[in-house]
Amino acid sequence: MEEVNNKKVNVLVVDDSSIMRRMIIDILNSHPIINVIGYAVDGREALVKLEKLKPDVITLDVEMPFMNGLETLKEIRKIRPTPTVMLSSLTSAGAEVTMQALEFGAIDFIQKPENSINMRNIEKEIISKVLIAALSQNKSSFHHSVFKHEMPTIKTTRKVSRVKTVVIGSSTGGPQALREVIPYIPKDLPAQIMVVQHMPSNFTEMLAQRLNRISELTVKHTKEGDSLEAGQVFVAPGNYHMCVENNIIKLNQDPQIWGVRPAVDVTLISAAKTYKEDLICVIMTGMGRDGTKGAEIVRKNGGYCIAQDESTSVIYGMPKCVIDAGHANEVVPLHKIANAIVNAVYR
Repeated sequence: MEEVNNKKVNVLVVDDSSIMRRMIIDILNSHPIINVIGYAVDGREALVKLEKLKPDVITLDVEMPFMNGLETLKEIRKIRPTPTVMLSSLTSAGAEVTMQALEFGAIDFIQKPENSINMRNIEKEIISKVLIAALSQNKSSFHHSVFKHEMPTIKTTRKVSRVKTVVIGSSTGGPQALREVIPYIPKDLPAQIMVVQHMPSNFTEMLAQRLNRISELTVKHTKEGDSLEAGQVFVAPGNYHMCVENNIIKLNQDPQIWGVRPAVDVTLISAAKTYKEDLICVIMTGMGRDGTKGAEIVRKNGGYCIAQDESTSVIYGMPKCVIDAGHANEVVPLHKIANAIVNAVYR
């Protein structure tokens, strides 16, 4: 992971459970460059501490009395926008609020274990995501909402002989970024789309549902044996790699790649073998290098690669690796990615 400017990362912990609060504080303080400068037991106290302590990062519980995590996040972004990592329960209600928080600008989230005894199992994840949040400089899709989307248009004179396949890969910042891309793709585009977002299964399902509600395209949470079709988006389920064979989706639980499952590389390598020059890959915001090897294979098979630019990436890791390796045909800001996809389909 990149260095966080070699200085302490000051964190405010917000959680109504005294046991959970203590464990989070102990975990974060165990890292040499993380310093918990304070805590709050609810959203109202968090807003007071926010202005007083001016933390670099906030960990924010989703479910709290008086003012829940989403309500608190909205106020944080008004008062003093600060990179925020949500802590979510395993419930569907917790997942719903967490997805809303990600759409509203939270950098990432962590699933709380069912009991505090298992908290140590996510120790590395908590530390990692707080450090990643510190690197983000609080960039999110809302930070870039001043940009006007280039609305793609389908001209009747533009024809393609075959349906194209698009694979979009993203990680940290991905849920926000996908909301800036999928809803702007026309439903009559002759392309079928696969999305690989690094998230647990109940959250990928929620992501698919929320994207489906705001898009012209049909967005589905993928199941084994689904047949790819133009005008549809297939979101890889968490904890499963997504491959394709004879235009049919195959899911597997092979070992993690780059510490994640689903992995973008797995989908891209599989799709490149099937679709060759008819494949378009899009690598968006996220930490790490997942997608780089896949983009290389896509290019070798005659496909096309689009990478998100640095200025609009919450974390400029995945797209940077693709660009630095020389695999990107073009580099575009988030608000131009939908149009870039349309143009690539008709190239």
